[in-house]
Amino acid sequence: MSFRWWNSIREWEQAASEELRFHIEQQTAANIAAGMTPEDARRQAVLQLGAVEGVKEAIREQRRGFWLETLAADMRYALRMLRKNPGFTCVVVLTLAFGIGANTAIFSVLDAVILKPLPYPQADRVALIWTDLKSAGQTRAPFSAPDMFDIERRSRLIQSVGGIWVGSAALTGTGEPEQIRIGLVMDDFLTVLGVPPARGRLFVAQDALPGAATSVILSDGLWRRRFGADPSIIGHSAKIDGQECTVIGVMPESFRLIFPPDAGIPPDVQAWAPYPHDPSIFPRDLNFLRVIARLRAGVTYSQASQEVASIAAQLRAENVANSKQGEDFEILPLQRDAIREIRPALLALFAGVGFVLLIACTNVANLLLSRAETRCREIALRTALGATRSRIVRQLLTETLLLALFGGAAGLLLGWWGMHWVLSLRPKSLGAMEAVHFNLTVLGYAFLVSLAAGILFGLAPAAESSRMDLVDTLRSGGKGLVSGKGRFRRLLVAVEVALGFVLLIGSGLMVRTFASLTRVDPGFLPDRLLTFQIAPPGARYPKDADRVRLFEQLRKNIAAVPGVESAGAVSHLPFDDSHNWYSYYWREGAPLQDQNTLLADHRAVTPGYFHALGAPFIAGRDFDDSDDLTRRRVIIVDDLLARRTWPGESAVGKKLNVELFSNGNFSPGPADVIGVVKHVRSLQLTEEGRPQVYEPYAQSPREQLAFVVRSSGAPESLAGAIRAEVDKIDRDLALAKVRPMNAFIHDARAATRFTMLLAGALAVLALALASIGIYGVTAYSVAQRRNEIGIRRALGAQPREVLALVVSQGMVSVLAGIVLGSALSFLLTPALSSLLFGVRPSDFATFSGVAVFLCLVGLLACYVPARRAARVDPMTALRYE
Repeated sequence: MSFRWWNSIREWEQAASEELRFHIEQQTAANIAAGMTPEDARRQAVLQLGAVEGVKEAIREQRRGFWLETLAADMRYALRMLRKNPGFTCVVVLTLAFGIGANTAIFSVLDAVILKPLPYPQADRVALIWTDLKSAGQTRAPFSAPDMFDIERRSRLIQSVGGIWVGSAALTGTGEPEQIRIGLVMDDFLTVLGVPPARGRLFVAQDALPGAATSVILSDGLWRRRFGADPSIIGHSAKIDGQECTVIGVMPESFRLIFPPDAGIPPDVQAWAPYPHDPSIFPRDLNFLRVIARLRAGVTYSQASQEVASIAAQLRAENVANSKQGEDFEILPLQRDAIREIRPALLALFAGVGFVLLIACTNVANLLLSRAETRCREIALRTALGATRSRIVRQLLTETLLLALFGGAAGLLLGWWGMHWVLSLRPKSLGAMEAVHFNLTVLGYAFLVSLAAGILFGLAPAAESSRMDLVDTLRSGGKGLVSGKGRFRRLLVAVEVALGFVLLIGSGLMVRTFASLTRVDPGFLPDRLLTFQIAPPGARYPKDADRVRLFEQLRKNIAAVPGVESAGAVSHLPFDDSHNWYSYYWREGAPLQDQNTLLADHRAVTPGYFHALGAPFIAGRDFDDSDDLTRRRVIIVDDLLARRTWPGESAVGKKLNVELFSNGNFSPGPADVIGVVKHVRSLQLTEEGRPQVYEPYAQSPREQLAFVVRSSGAPESLAGAIRAEVDKIDRDLALAKVRPMNAFIHDARAATRFTMLLAGALAVLALALASIGIYGVTAYSVAQRRNEIGIRRALGAQPREVLALVVSQGMVSVLAGIVLGSALSFLLTPALSSLLFGVRPSDFATFSGVAVFLCLVGLLACYVPARRAARVDPMTALRYE
């Protein structure tokens, strides 16, 4: 078929040539008959017809399939031209590769985290419901079990509802004891997510009935690691918390829980079990559940929001607790809420890589404009031979698109490497980034970006070529294609500098933010601290008194280990990702309307905890071994609560109404304040957080404790000795999260560090490209003005005067870019407000520092070619063509 097609083209070309020749001969004969000489007659015939090749080209354009023929010819010609200039081709391809690669890497993250739905069937219908406690000013609070059941019963737009509480449990039996994270679920939690198990089944209502055999569903990782991927695991038992549990299912390998960080639902839950207590007996003001829901098909979130708000109003009218708390409900798409904190950073980074690509395109456009001036004669000759303006533009755009595709191919390699580098920096809280990889969407995006870049940087030289003066170009021997004496190229440099300025400002603000985070006082001394968690099996330690004795003995044994300076334990470790328990408090004698309106974090601690943590006492004393259930209720508060509750007074000796946890129940009542400690930041370094109430563990026992051990040396070196002390007491006790406290601080800074490093990398790349652009334009200007510089030198100009002239002219573009970049930054940086801490978006020090830095970089980029210009020999320059 291709052979016949080629023959048909050859036959068409021969026929067209014969027809044109016939017309010329006919017109020539007519001219001779009119009295012209044969030579003049033929010349006039050709002039009347026009350029033969141009006429043939116009006819060709009407032929079907002509664009394919010209595209193939243009591609072959473009490849020949690029091979003739390998240095130019490599520079352009590498410049584009950096811009396209950065875009591809960040887009792969954006696609996985923001654009791609969560890995649940019909994920757009999965919602997260929060409680708003308006009286206490607490938004995004957990749910109480009665409220969750009322939502389920009264809603007509919600298909199913489920709740979860994540705790710890000891997995014993074969092998070393292991502490695992277990999700205690109510109702249809796993069913709401809609992911079927890889083996077995999900929970049914009968699994949660009193007296039912305890059942458990395992994660794929736990099943493989602990049970050797036994395919017959369904129906067998696993010993969890000293109790035999029947394995009824194994979730798929890809299944994970994706929740917002403030939900306290970590992605690495390893098992799920029905909630072990009867939730119907819980009070309405006990908010501890994270509740998800699946909307019915066709229901919008606006409709669902109106309905849950209506249900909240009904509950406020029916229940004193709901009314007193000013309780309201908020329903949000899980997809949007899970990425609420990281979304602004990713969008800002995506805008940043867009700026980097624009800088790369302006650089390439400058290179092509410079190269186009060397091709003036070639283009003039092609035009003289009949090539139309559109034909020239199409040829040049073909070359630029080919360069863009080569740059895109190289950019894919850089993007693949960049994606893995980004993944190595990701914060632990961003579990959705585990799904980041190159797919067809990312490849398609890279292809479209390459095409767009090719068109973008190819328009400038193509437009300049179309405005070429044919006669002037041929007279000047092919010089002077580009008009405006380089003004357009200098304008492009100013745009580069402006875009680079914006990226440097963003990077500078993130650096200042991270520096501010490193200076934040968390309220304790994290150095030389080792932490670990223990959750004693409920079957072996069923009573509160059993756990109190266990932890007290363990604390004393650990404190006696050589190298240990002090030891203590707490129910909720600062900056841990587990649930944070908070409850109401009020001072003694507070009027009824002021009760249940203030919230504080409640933590149970052992004696020695504050000393080990390095949290200083401001007043009063620490707990001691005598503060148990046989004595009066006592508490320690932080200075934040003391100042708010008793301003200008001493808190020690005052009474505060708080909730203690004893024998599985929450018991509100008055307690004596015996001490005041410095406020500890426990959730985020960027926020002060709620006030804190500390209760003696002996009066408010919990199911697990996190130990804090201060060492005289490297904290990791104590892990073996501590494990040995635990084994002396009970070999079935599992340790979890054995890590230095500095690791928690590191995680608390991880999201800001992630954004800072990526913003810094983009800023460095933009700065490098902008510097190359400034240098290239200045160097090219010097080369074009070599003759002028020689004349100036011959007329007496000193080298320093030539140097100053070239530098000053080059710096005009730099200064214009800085002014333009400042204006853009003032407009754009307010969008970064949610990412900043300790610095304003319009921070003067950052703006002035970046402006000075860019001036210095611009001076250096202009100085190198200017110095070369100052050394030009006048006689050599005057002979230069």
